[in-house]
Order: sequence, then structure tokens, then C-alpha cells
Amino acid sequence: MQAVRQLSRFGAIGVVATVVHVAVGLGLNKGAGMDPFWANLIAFACALGVSFYGQTRLTFPDRAANSAAFARFAVVAVSGLGLNQCIVWTVTTLAGGPYELALALIIATVPAFTFVMLKFWALRN
Repeated sequence: MQAVRQLSRFGAIGVVATVVHVAVGLGLNKGAGMDPFWANLIAFACALGVSFYGQTRLTFPDRAANSAAFARFAVVAVSGLGLNQCIVWTVTTLAGGPYELALALIIATVPAFTFVMLKFWALRN
């Protein structure tokens, strides 16, 4: 039962962090006229903070939320982003497949990778 609760909270926090990322990115790019690269980088950082706070307070509340945990959390987040980009590049550029296939593969793999890495490495006791 605890695993189901953790997965549900993990997913909900992921949705909230994604909404923050999109809102900040669009606000900076469309609202403030910031270059998309920088707007997205700042938005990623904001979503990272939201995600760390939520995951350490709700999904894994029994784990330490300190600077070492945040550093490991950031490594996992950036690794997930890298895996995401590798999948997109491999499917669309290397294999010539559709972007929708890349998205389906991302949805099927990146959240699972992230959850396992957070649970057993980044936010371990």
C-alpha cells in the first residue's frame, strides 16, 4: 500500500512541477520576451525546486532533505532530462520515427527511472 501511495504522490508532484515549468517558461518567453533557451533553463530550475520540496515532504517524507540530498536530486533530474532528450533524438533523428513514439517511450521509461533513482539513491537515508 505504501508503494501505491508513493507512486501516486510522485506522479501528482510531477504534474505540479510540469505545470510550474510550463507557466514560468511561457511567462518569461511570451510575457517578458526572454530567449526560449534561458526561459526554459530558469523554468527547469523553478520546477526542480518545486519537485524537490514536494518529493521530500510528501513522497519520501522519512528521508533527509539536506544539501547532499538536493545535489543527488539535481543529478537525477538532469539525468532524466538527458535521457528524455536522447530518446527524442534517437527516435526522431536516428531512426526517423515520429515524435509521438518518442513521447510514448519517454512516458514509459523516464518517470520509472526517476522514481527508482530517487527512492534508492538520491533521497535514501
